[in-house]
Amino acid sequence: MSTPLLELDRLTLGYTSSPVVRDLSLQVGAGQVISLLGPNGAGKSTTLRACSRLLDPMSGRVLFRGVDTADLSAVQVARQGLVQMSDERSVFRALTVEEHFKLRHRGQRLDKTVAYDYFPALAKLAKRRTGLLSGGEQQMLGLGRALARRPEVLMVDELSLGLAPVIVQRLLPILRRYADETSSGVLLIEQHVQMALSISDHAYVLVHGDLILDGPADQLARDRHLLTASYMGESGGQHAASEPTNLQDANKP
Repeated sequence: MSTPLLELDRLTLGYTSSPVVRDLSLQVGAGQVISLLGPNGAGKSTTLRACSRLLDPMSGRVLFRGVDTADLSAVQVARQGLVQMSDERSVFRALTVEEHFKLRHRGQRLDKTVAYDYFPALAKLAKRRTGLLSGGEQQMLGLGRALARRPEVLMVDELSLGLAPVIVQRLLPILRRYADETSSGVLLIEQHVQMALSISDHAYVLVHGDLILDGPADQLARDRHLLTASYMGESGGQHAASEPTNLQDANKP
């Protein structure tokens, strides 16, 4: 079996002495879209912060292409291809769309041709100031800039924040296309659960920092009762602190 692009190995995270994520293990392979789901406050964004080296683990490891990232800085992991798109759009209202791609991000040049390939509408808006764009267009620009860095693993935190569902339906498939065309990995946090599952290969569900459910995304999408129970902090009728349920095992007779 090939080495995962990104692997979290029994990761425990926190901001003080109390952990907010406990013993989390997951993998993102080449060409995969992986969803990390769960209610607000579950520890999902904290997990991405640790992957980006913005937060040191209390225990466990983050491995990128099989190498422990503990001795790397946030800038170093980003330059190596582990890129996060935060839930903030991070655009500059006074700049045009075109000018955004002339900026370096942590020393990296941006390839605007990649962004324009995935979002032809951005090329048509190239001379427009970002402050005049709609929310959906600004998010398109933010995602385009992330893709322009040609990430080997792209971590996306709440792409849908503040957007109408119809806009989300247009943006999320771009992540699937990017993974398929480049064999890169995507780790996605998203509150539009069914939309996220529709483009994902596998999904993990966190509740109060505990992993209580994981399985193939298509199976999880079909078993809405189990998915709903997981969001309520239940897994097979047990509390979230119990062993996580593997969806494949849960569906066996």
